[in-house]
Amino acid sequence: MTATEVRTAALFTAADRCDCCPAPATTRAVLRTGDDLVFCDHHFRRNQAALIPLATMFERHVELDEALAFVPAFTGR
Repeated sequence: MTATEVRTAALFTAADRCDCCPAPATTRAVLRTGDDLVFCDHHFRRNQAALIPLATMFERHVELDEALAFVPAFTGR
């Protein structure tokens, strides 16, 4: 088994598209060769098992509203 890092960040713009179809990209697989592949949710799920041994890192795009849901509310203390 290989160690693979997973990062979550705002990575893509509206112009970034899946390498397999015209859908918006949501995940980047950084390969051991230094190349990268970007996928929509559907194609990432479909190819994830094959990518795990080839990738050093997966970067997952989240929308700002979704990311802010993880930030605790300020209580004023």
